[in-house]
Amino acid sequence: MNPSSGGTSAALPWLRDLLDDAAELPEQHRARPYWSQRSSPTRPSESWPAVVHRVRGLVGELEREHFFAEVLGFECFDRHGESDTSPKLELGVRIGKPDLWDAADADWSESDLCDFIEVFHDLAARPTRGWHHEQSSCGFHPTRFSRKSGQSLYRWRINRLLDTTTLALRIADDGEDVGRMIRVAPTGLAALTHEALGSAPASSQNDVAHAIALFRARGSAREERRSAIVTLAGVLEQRRGLLKAELLRKDEDALFAIANRFDLRHRKEDQRSDYDDAFMEWIFFWYLGTVHLTNQLLARQSLEDAAGTAPAP
Repeated sequence: MNPSSGGTSAALPWLRDLLDDAAELPEQHRARPYWSQRSSPTRPSESWPAVVHRVRGLVGELEREHFFAEVLGFECFDRHGESDTSPKLELGVRIGKPDLWDAADADWSESDLCDFIEVFHDLAARPTRGWHHEQSSCGFHPTRFSRKSGQSLYRWRINRLLDTTTLALRIADDGEDVGRMIRVAPTGLAALTHEALGSAPASSQNDVAHAIALFRARGSAREERRSAIVTLAGVLEQRRGLLKAELLRKDEDALFAIANRFDLRHRKEDQRSDYDDAFMEWIFFWYLGTVHLTNQLLARQSLEDAAGTAPAP
């Protein structure tokens, strides 16, 4: 049944049945963890081809749910879903790896997997409207899509899968690197990254987002992490007056002394450069936590200023 052929009335029973059954449809949610998943701090290692196979299987499942149909089209008996591209063509155009679509799981590298996940993130769009093609039981055909919600759902499902592996990688769900593969933050600090991004005022939003993207990028090297720390130090430098007013004087001095005495900001001859990379991770998250604290202090000041200028009732 094509909607352009005047078959709208015939679709009404199908729509009524769908509405009647909506309350009974299963909701998609995270399953409750079992004992070993709750109690064990480590996960058993999984073979590399098995991880690749699971990711490819999830993308295939989403393809059957028409999550990529806006660009790639879909199968139809009457060719309603034809497209001038394909997964293989998109992989070729976007990352120069057309053969990846047909390659064996064991032949994939980690870079191949990350490229694959990112490409299909950019192709994702959730179907929001469509019609039911009854001929030859062709099924649901989407006509409208939401890229925002589709990509959000894609990230959620991919991260659920990646969180069960030992790769220590995720796909960024916020920030300037949203939709790109990132290193997993240390336990307990992922929430800080999200909160610091969300609470940053407009004047520093871009700097904070850029620093986070530099530091957590999958391929970030020492130089990129150093630049991320320098960026956060610059944000805090702009708020030095606030820090002096709200923190103890020695605390404020110590905050900048670390960046100045080590080879992070000015790179002078008397600065230390023989520190482990773990030091950079510690100072980055310390600075990010301080940025988040000052975000909250600035928000509180704005509320107090607004209350002070409000007319008396």
